[in-house]
Amino acid sequence: MDWFLDFFYDSNYNGLGFSVISILFYLFVYHFVLFLKTREKFYLFYSTYAFTNVLILIPVPYNVFFQDIFRAFPDFFIQLDSPLKFASYILFSYFVIEVVQLKVQFPKFVRFFDYFTLSGTILYVILAVLEWLFPSFSAMQEFFYYVFLPIYFFVMIYGSYLVTKTKDKIRYYILIGSLFLGISAFLVAILTIGQPVEVIDQNYYVYYIGVLLENLLFTFALAVKQRDIFEEKIEVQEELLAKLKENEELREQLNQSLQSELNLKEKQLLTLAADAEDERMERVKADFEREITRLHLHSLRSQMNPHFIFNALNSIKVFLIDKDKDRAILYLNRFSKLIRMVLESSRKTRISLGEELEIAKLYLTLESIRFEDGIDFQLDVCEEVRMSDIYFPPLLLQPFFENAIWHGLMNKGGEKWIKVNIEKVEAGLKMSIRDNGIGRKKSQEINANRTLKKESIGMSLSKDRLQLFNQSESVNYHFEIVDHIQAGEEGTEIVFWL
Repeated sequence: MDWFLDFFYDSNYNGLGFSVISILFYLFVYHFVLFLKTREKFYLFYSTYAFTNVLILIPVPYNVFFQDIFRAFPDFFIQLDSPLKFASYILFSYFVIEVVQLKVQFPKFVRFFDYFTLSGTILYVILAVLEWLFPSFSAMQEFFYYVFLPIYFFVMIYGSYLVTKTKDKIRYYILIGSLFLGISAFLVAILTIGQPVEVIDQNYYVYYIGVLLENLLFTFALAVKQRDIFEEKIEVQEELLAKLKENEELREQLNQSLQSELNLKEKQLLTLAADAEDERMERVKADFEREITRLHLHSLRSQMNPHFIFNALNSIKVFLIDKDKDRAILYLNRFSKLIRMVLESSRKTRISLGEELEIAKLYLTLESIRFEDGIDFQLDVCEEVRMSDIYFPPLLLQPFFENAIWHGLMNKGGEKWIKVNIEKVEAGLKMSIRDNGIGRKKSQEINANRTLKKESIGMSLSKDRLQLFNQSESVNYHFEIVDHIQAGEEGTEIVFWL
């Protein structure tokens, strides 16, 4: 038994301390590589936390090359002790905040801790500058041990309580690991307070054991966390694929129904044309032509719906590649709402202009996630205009917003916006859809240089649908495209006359 205790008593001489430092260094490298691959912040905070502890422990073991480094720069390592410990506490705290998502569940506490960290860091830097300018002035360690640590102790207790309130399954691994380190540090302090260096060396193994247990539990917790993230990603992907399959089945059923109805009406028209009298035939023929026009509108719109929905899916797939579950669920809900609105509009020959713009706004919300700073959407409606009284073909405006994004804003840097303005004019209503993209000319030049060229059917379908809608509703809706080419005002504007 004595030899077993002697082994631990000699931890700073027989390589045990050096092994602990080596393990911490390996954990630093390993989790930093994971951060580079996943971009998860908790990996970065944990890797830097481990590296900071490596620097803190470098001067402790004997008979290793670390000791030569310490002897070469003793004053530097002595001065570096409290700053490293200060950084270690801060990095540990932010690691816990990120790994159990305290920022999402308790944002007020995280904001308070941000202010606490910022103010403590500023005071610490000021004291460090004063100590560097005036060597006789020594307040860094006093501030750390007698001001920062007491306050941090109470903040940590409250933060630990909040961690227990979270639903993250790894929270107890984090708390138990922290408890192991805290108990080991407390025991070392009790066993060595006021004792000579020899006694401190003999009992330092207690701290080494606490460090190993803490990092073992932290590493296991991170492995569990990564597994849960992967499973959540698979679950979201399966849910999205199920919704996509359901939408595809609905689209197929709608197309088949519309085609059957269209064929039936055309056969009825041909049959009645042979038997009806001239006057009655003209009346019946006119009724059936209006019906066929309505069915053509349905058929064209059924071609638009999958095109529209496919683009919306492309807009949110980035969250399936990343691991931002909250934002993925947010945009999946918006996508579900968009699907419902599109399917509901498929049953109608016309919808209000307000409903049409609501669908377009939802679509823009999904598409804007392709851009780092998003797309600013502005809607300006004259007070005299009641959009609920203006009827429009469903999904007619979507191709124009799509062109603004894909051909105008996609290839533009800086601020991106789309403005919709509706006002009364003498002839009726004027609706303008304008973007600050690169314009049609530059877009055509870019497209001409591409090997694979994408042709959008949205614009031609919109023209056909608007013409059929005019015939069906006895209106004269039309639009024109205005190119803005002046410097600083580039972009494209679609002007509708209603």
